[in-house]
Amino acid sequence: MKVHISSAGPDSAFAKRLTAIFARFGHFQVIGDPAQADVVLIPEGDSRLVAKSPVFKAHRAKCVAISDGDILSYYLPSLYASNHRSFLSRGRALTAGPFSSLVEAPVGSRNAWITPLKDEPVEKRYLYSFMGGSTCMLRKRLFRYYRSLNIPDALVECTDHYKHWSNDASPDRAAQQRRYVETMQASKFVLCPRGASASSIRMFEAMELGCAPVVLADRWIPVDGVDWSFCIFVNEARYRDIDTIVRSHADEWQERGAAARKVFDQHFSPAAFGGTMERQLRELMHSRDDGRERLIRAVYPLYRGAVELKGDLRLAARNTVLAGFRLLGAKFPYDLNK
Repeated sequence: MKVHISSAGPDSAFAKRLTAIFARFGHFQVIGDPAQADVVLIPEGDSRLVAKSPVFKAHRAKCVAISDGDILSYYLPSLYASNHRSFLSRGRALTAGPFSSLVEAPVGSRNAWITPLKDEPVEKRYLYSFMGGSTCMLRKRLFRYYRSLNIPDALVECTDHYKHWSNDASPDRAAQQRRYVETMQASKFVLCPRGASASSIRMFEAMELGCAPVVLADRWIPVDGVDWSFCIFVNEARYRDIDTIVRSHADEWQERGAAARKVFDQHFSPAAFGGTMERQLRELMHSRDDGRERLIRAVYPLYRGAVELKGDLRLAARNTVLAGFRLLGAKFPYDLNK
């Protein structure tokens, strides 16, 4: 498949990184002329910049937004790692794996310890585990709940002290990444709650390590064409029931873990992932409805304004509540990790 990658704004860093990633996939030929491309990929950005882009204006019918980030616009038909259920995603957005995080450095942000450790024999001392940051309310509630529990064969640990995605990473980055992988390896099941967006790289890392994922991500849309029956899906509201639910499936960990590894190898490994993304992009082009796209572009400014207003109101409410707690000298119930 011939792809052209075009940045819609002044920041072309992600477009360059994306070009390097796609160049590694044998299923794609990255070309410089959008007119000769089967699809034009535009890294996610401000819809106003996309609308003004000369490449978009000239090749609307071939443009697809792509992102493995947390903030999604749905201005264009899209291929997103954290694709979630909404009226704009229905019929015009598909889910991919988190491509940047599955590719080795220096291009990608893959945990460097997975490859050397993933086939090492390890004692499964945890029935389940979760190590991650408190990046959403679900995780904060999860951490708060488990702080009051003492379950010898389960580990739920907040790692806010370690900023994996920060450019100013902590000096113990390598040690922290290794411990993360070794803990996951030592677990029969791995809890995969949503993060700042609808999904998390953790699920795919668990799959590669042969662990059975327990997914708490109500709005995430799984990658189509994949049998996800190896996962245990738990509604986010039932986070207090996780221990009971996982123990009811305790004797299935080997079967589910092996199935998870097999699916990873078939669809998301470096050798297979290009084929998965090509299939998704061809499906997006096939299902594209130009009339629907014109309508969405016409009303999109109203949608964007409503989203921005909602965000401003939530931020104002959050700051007001936090200020009230500080004034009273009290700790906000979900400001748990400081």
